[in-house]
Amino acid sequence: MTAGERSLLRPTAASAAVTVTLAAFTPAPQFWGLPSSDRRWDAVMALKSRATSLYAAGALLPAARAFSVALRHAVLVGGPPPLPPCRAHPKADLHAGLALCQLRMGLPGEAARNAGKALDLRPGHVKARYRRALAAAAMMDWEGAAEDLGEVLRVEP
Repeated sequence: MTAGERSLLRPTAASAAVTVTLAAFTPAPQFWGLPSSDRRWDAVMALKSRATSLYAAGALLPAARAFSVALRHAVLVGGPPPLPPCRAHPKADLHAGLALCQLRMGLPGEAARNAGKALDLRPGHVKARYRRALAAAAMMDWEGAAEDLGEVLRVEP
């Protein structure tokens, strides 16, 4: 909505409706305009939380977009590799989350690549390894799937 725009809200199976008028709108500051890298990293974590919430609500495409935007911002604020664990682990979680969305959307190749990136950043990431195994199985790479699943079962029997 933009300032001055009106919207009619009618809940499902309700006979009454409410009209809402937006008086003003203050957009969030641009990511690169935030004053410090800590504030930028907080913005990355907020995007990660939003992406996770969208996925939990079943909104796969918006969740995948939110994970992608969070990853792009994480690249900007994270600095050159190698990343410290406090930055590498959340970035690995973002890759693993995007891989999950891609698996659900039927994109096993992309899911395998993102799960692999998560494992590059955090080799012990069990969820990323499991998602890479699922992606490998979807692409009929049975050896790769068996290897990753074996590692998952070794870590979490």
